[in-house]
Amino acid sequence: MATVRLQPSARVVIELPHDDVLVDESIPIVVSGLEPKAVVTVRARSGPEENPWMSSAAFTADAAGRVDLTRMAPDAGSYKDVDPMGLFWSASRVGSDGADSFDDGRILVTAELWTLTAETGGSVVASARIRRRAVAPGVRVFPVRDSGLVGSFYEPAGPGRHPAFLVLGGSGGGIPPPLGPAGGLASRGYAVLSLAYFRAPGLPSTLSNIPLEYFAAALKWMSAHPSVDPSRVGVIGLSRGAELALLLGTILPGFRAVVAYMPSNVIVRGCCDAGTPVAWTLGGRAVASAPSAPTRRSGMSDRPEIPVERINGAVLLISGRDDEVWPSTAMADAIMSRLRRHRFAHPFEHLAYDHAGHGIGRPFTSTMDLNSRRHPLTGRLMRMGGTPSGTARARAESWRRMLAFVDEHLRDSARPNPEPVTEPEPGTRTRQPGTRNPEPLSPEPVRNAAAQASARQSNRSR
Repeated sequence: MATVRLQPSARVVIELPHDDVLVDESIPIVVSGLEPKAVVTVRARSGPEENPWMSSAAFTADAAGRVDLTRMAPDAGSYKDVDPMGLFWSASRVGSDGADSFDDGRILVTAELWTLTAETGGSVVASARIRRRAVAPGVRVFPVRDSGLVGSFYEPAGPGRHPAFLVLGGSGGGIPPPLGPAGGLASRGYAVLSLAYFRAPGLPSTLSNIPLEYFAAALKWMSAHPSVDPSRVGVIGLSRGAELALLLGTILPGFRAVVAYMPSNVIVRGCCDAGTPVAWTLGGRAVASAPSAPTRRSGMSDRPEIPVERINGAVLLISGRDDEVWPSTAMADAIMSRLRRHRFAHPFEHLAYDHAGHGIGRPFTSTMDLNSRRHPLTGRLMRMGGTPSGTARARAESWRRMLAFVDEHLRDSARPNPEPVTEPEPGTRTRQPGTRNPEPLSPEPVRNAAAQASARQSNRSR
């Protein structure tokens, strides 16, 4: 084990196996050289001096004079239980007013330098620094503005064609940032197109009347890229992006895996006011409209259901049982029931977590502001649900299982004959309110979707 140290004391050290890691990698932290039973406070700090992220935890050293955060719970501090990454997910910003925006500028940073200190008797006795990266060294990231698309492409290190993911954000809009799934997947050998579909230059300002042909163009662009294996492309989305990912899986058979964080089983209206009744269009017509977004108390039977049985690959659903944005666990259960009822031919799984809500994603970033963020479109305070510790556990466990799932179904199994990606599947169907039989999303097939998407991007008033 390499020891990384920057310390005034020659005896007490903070031991770290590495000083440069990914943000989603767990770091075993040990303080050694203390007096037996000494009380030590370990602090973590990152960011600008005027508004840093900070956390702390107090421990009692064992008989050998060691504090091992992988096996010891703190006596006091910003987190309670044994957790090697507790200092990172429990960090809060000193200058925060308690109402952070969803698009906090920190999420755009690709690397952060953290300082760890150990204090006894009011004095710092050891310190260490560690760089935590959103994207692994060697991954190339460049903007995409082709074919009317707005996004970022992550090209993994190494020659040849790679499995790939289209990454979709939620109702906050914009390009999904590197600190989220995009950077994590790219750091593990996946080519990634992180795609905006509204609230970005050249795109709609709200989640309203978004043409699904735009995403067909994205899939075509990815499949033509020399670093992408078109037979191994998946789509991953969070919240409204999860709804979209499931919907795209039903009309674009080129997607071989769908990962949906906090999903909806129904098609929800646009976001986020009374003037946006339609979220998605196909062939120039509304896919469906709904009176409102489902809530924890509302029923879902009057909303058009996504025909998930038409997806052409493995499906992974991830939800928090305490979701206060919408009932993602109940809706994920409904998706599972529908897949079973239709004897779905591909693997499907639902990971549901106690004490977690609408904030599950890539792990080991702060979970302390789950219920005090402002929505970037409405300015309203959002309650994501769950607890900071429960959400941190859900993020860590679901991330590990998500990576294993996509590796099994995309990385480990190439398919010799990729599906065509030039158009959505014609005749896609969904259950309409008040009917038992599915009705078509569009009255006729959508031809040459990529070309239509480019034309629509040029002609739309943004």
